[in-house]
Amino acid sequence: MNNHPCYASDEHEFLEVRREVSKFIRLGTELPAWPFQADSGFATVYEYDRLLGGDFGEVLEALVSVFDDEKVFVLGIEPSWEYYKREYNYFAGFSLRGESVSDDYCSAIRWEPGGDATGSLGFTADSIGIVGSSGQWSLLGQRDWEIAVLLAERQEGPWLNCDIPGWAGFFDLSDIRSPPGWGMPLSDTDLETFWRNISRRGSGPSD
Repeated sequence: MNNHPCYASDEHEFLEVRREVSKFIRLGTELPAWPFQADSGFATVYEYDRLLGGDFGEVLEALVSVFDDEKVFVLGIEPSWEYYKREYNYFAGFSLRGESVSDDYCSAIRWEPGGDATGSLGFTADSIGIVGSSGQWSLLGQRDWEIAVLLAERQEGPWLNCDIPGWAGFFDLSDIRSPPGWGMPLSDTDLETFWRNISRRGSGPSD
């Protein structure tokens, strides 16, 4: 197996990445349900495609600079890790050093196993989780919703001043999703559930 150096080299290392991510993200929970282990925090929404772009490393670098994460863990949630291992012979999870997270994220998320773009997380991940070792922030991205949600213990920080825009508070999701007729439509019930969670649990610590 000819791996990118940041990716787990064996099942033991992969399960360690998965374990770290699962401390802060409820694996198997999908939007509009609340996907975080933390009961509340400050939520920021990003476009999913921007999450999978190498330049999202700028956002991660900003988070690391505030929360002093020694490591950042990235897990491909869907398709399953078994799928990537079977079809592309690698484990779909990696860890990054906080001090070099921006450059390393760009390299790792764009990596193509065996030169095959169809196996790259940056092209094919339908759900992805990212957490910092500080435990003070976590992020879940979901392709069908076309968004990624960051939950952090602080309301403001340099991650809000990056070139990649993030949205806090209520806004119209259709402004950043595909136009009608493209992508998965979201029901009124799903949208109500999502915004209720953001309002009650994503606008700061609960009393």
